[in-house]
Amino acid sequence: MVETDSLSFVLSCCSIPFYISGLIRNVLVIRIVHKTREMHTPTNYLLASMAVSDVFTIMMFAALKFAFSQHVLDETFGHLVCKASAVITIFVTVSSITLTVLAVERYDALLKPLRTGLRLSEDNIKKAIALIWVTSVFVSIPTAFFQEFDRSNRVLSGCVGQRDSNINLAWKIHLIVFDALFLIQSVVMVFCYGSLIRGLYFTNTVCPETETTDGERSSEKKKLVITFLLATVGFLIGYVHSMTFYTVVAFQTNANIGRSLFSDLENAFQFLFGCSLCLNPLVYAFRSAHFREGFRRVLTTCWKPTPQDDDIQ
Repeated sequence: MVETDSLSFVLSCCSIPFYISGLIRNVLVIRIVHKTREMHTPTNYLLASMAVSDVFTIMMFAALKFAFSQHVLDETFGHLVCKASAVITIFVTVSSITLTVLAVERYDALLKPLRTGLRLSEDNIKKAIALIWVTSVFVSIPTAFFQEFDRSNRVLSGCVGQRDSNINLAWKIHLIVFDALFLIQSVVMVFCYGSLIRGLYFTNTVCPETETTDGERSSEKKKLVITFLLATVGFLIGYVHSMTFYTVVAFQTNANIGRSLFSDLENAFQFLFGCSLCLNPLVYAFRSAHFREGFRRVLTTCWKPTPQDDDIQ
């Protein structure tokens, strides 16, 4: 097996391009939605909100990963960092809830077009986004109370449950509740996208080959569904295995898993999670003509020659 420090160093180095590209691409998504009037739609506002959460996740995740891997934390600062690490959970929860809302909204719009109760609009999208963030804070904040720094065992990246038996009953209950909520969201997303794929490609009950009442062609609706589906799959690939791994470890004693094996698995799963954070902007760019145009416009604006340069040429 590769030495733990060597594997951690290699994966950390390999993660740097993903962190940088993910940060830049998500910032571009936010800028495009903010600056382009045609992009001011409820769906794009949700995508921008998720991009904001991804930007903060990348910055905090990279900083914490560096701090723990380099052993630069003393006891006092380590406790503070472990409490602050709960913020990452907030941002991840924002992304998962946002993807669930997008799945439900597409399901309701395409399979239940006459039902408008769950439809997002310019009037309610700000309230929906605010509710997503408030709910994420409420669900995730207990993590800050249950985690503390443990220099000796370095379990859960150096953060463990409170000191009675390392991970106490309250921490376990919080994990169970958090995992149950995530499982419910996953089931909802699978049901919504499963129903949409079935209606789009098998039963042909969604988007007949004519223009719909709002002027969108069926091909555009299909592309939008597949775009959200790919974004959801990318998030699940990057997060589910980490969540499962930490939950299993939480209910094991320290003797049941070797430190080297734990560190190798943790480093590998964290690398996949970090990589997944840069996928969504790529999906938007390849699947959405509006985002492709927005990326092209931003990049050409940044590199556009100045008037003086044009005169010289």
